[in-house]
Amino acid sequence: MSENLLENELFLKIQKLNSVENRRQSIIIDDDEAVDHLETRDEQTAEKKLDEGKIGAKEGDIVAIGDSIYSATKVENNLAAESTEAAVLIDDSVQSSVEKTVEKSSSGLLVEPRFEIHLKQLHGKEKLRFRRDSNQKISYFGDVAFDCRPSVIDGTISEQIRTKFEGPTLERQIKEAKKRRNSRGADDTVIETETLHPSFTGFYILFWMAVAFSCVKVSVNYYCEHDGNLRDSEILKFMTTDLVTVAWVDLLMYLCTYFVFGIHWLCKRNFMKWSNTGFTLTSIYEFGFVIFFMLLTENVLKLHWVAKIFLFLHSLVLLMKMHSFAFYNGYLWNISDELKFSKNALAKYKDTADASVIGTLERSRDFCTSELESQSSTEPFPQNINLKNYFMYTMFPTLVYQIKYPRMKRVRWDYVFEKLCAIFGTIFVMMLLAQTYMYPLAIKAISIRESPWTSLADRLKAWSFILVDYIPAFIAMYLLTFYLIWDAILNCIAELTRFGDRYFYGDWWNCVSWDEFSRLWNVPVHKFLLRHVYHSSMSALQLNKNQATLMTFFLSAIVHELAMYVLFERLRVYLFFFQMNQLPLVALSNSRFLRKRTVLGNVVFWIGICTGPSMLCSLYLTI
Repeated sequence: MSENLLENELFLKIQKLNSVENRRQSIIIDDDEAVDHLETRDEQTAEKKLDEGKIGAKEGDIVAIGDSIYSATKVENNLAAESTEAAVLIDDSVQSSVEKTVEKSSSGLLVEPRFEIHLKQLHGKEKLRFRRDSNQKISYFGDVAFDCRPSVIDGTISEQIRTKFEGPTLERQIKEAKKRRNSRGADDTVIETETLHPSFTGFYILFWMAVAFSCVKVSVNYYCEHDGNLRDSEILKFMTTDLVTVAWVDLLMYLCTYFVFGIHWLCKRNFMKWSNTGFTLTSIYEFGFVIFFMLLTENVLKLHWVAKIFLFLHSLVLLMKMHSFAFYNGYLWNISDELKFSKNALAKYKDTADASVIGTLERSRDFCTSELESQSSTEPFPQNINLKNYFMYTMFPTLVYQIKYPRMKRVRWDYVFEKLCAIFGTIFVMMLLAQTYMYPLAIKAISIRESPWTSLADRLKAWSFILVDYIPAFIAMYLLTFYLIWDAILNCIAELTRFGDRYFYGDWWNCVSWDEFSRLWNVPVHKFLLRHVYHSSMSALQLNKNQATLMTFFLSAIVHELAMYVLFERLRVYLFFFQMNQLPLVALSNSRFLRKRTVLGNVVFWIGICTGPSMLCSLYLTI
């Protein structure tokens, strides 16, 4: 703390004004080292010069502010006729001689918020913490909410099949509707469609039956073509190679996440402060985490592409979990420190500071108190910083940390078995699909890329044929990947951990614009980006909503392009370009022409979903 202050240009000004030649009244520092530094001056010489009238502090305004700079003193001295605003800090450890100097101050004046060199603080934070019209508190945690709710497919299809499927019900509903209309004496020739609730459960069962029969057909054909030898499958080799190595690397990545827990444990034990050392160490560690494991899998272990992309994506998941835990608790450390300061400052200066300062301190105290009390009544901060709490958080299927989550009462083991069957069955279907329809096309695309360069027209023609062949397979792979991860795997993990909120995705298949898709396709990542990128960039970097949106899309596009580099070992920025193009597409979807044409919007959306993945894959493989 003292080193940072001594490097501050404004603080050096304060130090100069308090030198033997230019000493003025009322400089208070909450850091013991800084106090000792200032008190090494020749006190007797300064007292003598003050008595002689060489220095006269005509006006001095001082207000104490915790571990940051909050108030200012306007000073004039007769040696250098200038006025300056000097930040001052106050602490319980301030010596009585300095406190007497504070008592001489007639009033205190709070300055702008602390986003630049410790000068702008509480007053500016009020703009982010309170609504202008109603003075209602805006909590940092108000952007993300958890509640006990099922996933979309479970709530509308799977649960209905298990508990409420009774066969055809439409005819029965029509008869009941006619009886109700006859009892009211109304015309029974017209039945309101709102009273009818037909079930399409049979189509859901038919879909999976069709998938099962297709898999049987493909498996039999492959078995006959390879004389009963299933080991020739390239996809099977990819999936089963280096399994032990992948498992050990994955475990190592998980254990490395406990670094951020150790940082906060040290903060809890008062061995370091989050606001300087903890924040810096965590930021550097997070930056090196993904890079280290990328280099490890690529250059050291030289794993194949399936293992590399799996470990890369899981490292991103662990990185987001680390970041959320670290900066959630880091925010609470800052709030806790501010609360201590506000209470101490109010107790010491309620009779000397003016009303505006007291009002700001009271609002700071009330806001910080509500933020801390709203987290958990059973495990208040910082009691949540323990191994059990962190371990359970790392097991939960969420990327946004909070102290307490909604939990289920028990584990339904029949449900776990159902999801396990869905996981392994879907992986088997995906392997068959990749081996039969996608792998041969990939080999063909690579051969075109490595062939001698012909005319651009010929290469584009070959690429277009591969693209058309890829589209059906990629549509099926896209849907299976969605079902595997966001419904089967996440629901299975949630059930094993009794995690209550199963809203991992929305009804993205009904989207009419790309901004809706970005919110509903992957809800856990959307929550993380909303809190730790969108809102954090607005508060930390002072961006407006449009700039924060651009920042969020830009970061997401970089990460997606990095995934393509890991997968194809080629940096072509095709995916980055497509990701950033979503912004003008969002503007087009919100235009007057498409805003009310929801069916057309959904058609345009599905055209992008059906052609986008196959176009990207063929581009990376061919060009």
